[in-house]
Amino acid sequence: MAPPIDVASTQGWQTIEAELPEDFEALAKQHKVLEVQYGQAKITSARDLLRLILLHAGADLPLRQTVSMIAESNGPDVSHITLHKKMRLASPYLRALVSRLTQSAGDEASPERWAGYEVIAVDGSTFCGPGADTTDARVHLQLRLSDLEILDATIEDRTVGESFKRFTWRSGQLALGDRGYANPPGVAEVVEQGADVLIRVNRGALPMTTPIGEPVDLMASLRTLKGYASREQRVAIYSREHRRRIEGRLIAVRLRPAEAEKARARLRRELGAKASIVDREAAQYVVLFTSVPASRMSPDMCLQLYRLRWQVELAFKRWKSICHFDRLPNYRDDTILTWLYAKLLLALIMHRMASAASSLFPPEDEELGVGLVLDALGGRHHPVARSRRRATAA
Repeated sequence: MAPPIDVASTQGWQTIEAELPEDFEALAKQHKVLEVQYGQAKITSARDLLRLILLHAGADLPLRQTVSMIAESNGPDVSHITLHKKMRLASPYLRALVSRLTQSAGDEASPERWAGYEVIAVDGSTFCGPGADTTDARVHLQLRLSDLEILDATIEDRTVGESFKRFTWRSGQLALGDRGYANPPGVAEVVEQGADVLIRVNRGALPMTTPIGEPVDLMASLRTLKGYASREQRVAIYSREHRRRIEGRLIAVRLRPAEAEKARARLRRELGAKASIVDREAAQYVVLFTSVPASRMSPDMCLQLYRLRWQVELAFKRWKSICHFDRLPNYRDDTILTWLYAKLLLALIMHRMASAASSLFPPEDEELGVGLVLDALGGRHHPVARSRRRATAA
């Protein structure tokens, strides 16, 4: 792995700048993030603005420490108030930079690739509040995969669980969720708003019936799978909350031995001794529920799309780990959104620097190149807002 790159130094910044879109300065002017209402501007270029924001967000440094480090490295000498004001305005600009970098990722997540659907991934992450030793809040993210635009980011108390009900949906979207989102009320909420779902089945939270209303014995059905070919069957779920029956498809495939052993190893890491015999048996299958019509997406296509969602989840985990995604900068919605996009931008830059491939979503065993950027940034976490907050893309 290459040595760390210090974004606070001129040489280190030049290395990072080489990975930015060619028009990053023009985009800053287009989004008016360099303008000031009164007085003379102290941050006059997108280069200086991004050095400040990426150091602040990437290292989770306090504003005062960020501006001091940049000033000492021959950057602009500005106050922490100036940087705070720029953070309040910069989310549309950073969103545009992220969109530019994802344009080169090909059509892996484009609507044309997935039967015309706008593919939306959701993710829930926990973090700590000021002075806390344990998790006390959760961020719920809604992310469009084609350009990594954050459609919604909601901060809730840690007791608020993951659910599709946290978000707004519309016709033409396909909601991708893991087992945490596999419950009838959440699925019904998506379908009632005109969208479709593709989720990993949670045996204990998503009861299903056959088209004639008989309960589905999931494990008994899985045990009849032959070989490693996918199989689907028509099923339905019922949401008492919505008083609605949702018809869909149960799609299942048996993992090959090596993949099944990896799945059991993950299960042991997550549940330890709590994993039951049935849990260990179920780990050798991938089981999905979808409301997408069979005429629109085949079983294998659904499995491929969920594989993409799984790879995105791995990217999420790396992003949250290497970018210290466990504390938010302050109580403000606008600065929180800028902070989130700064994290995404850094993750994309690291991936571009770490891999010669142009794929947006790396495979499981590919490193993102943590040491390339954030090892040099270091720093302490800034306290997170404890109360319930909401940050919505403009």
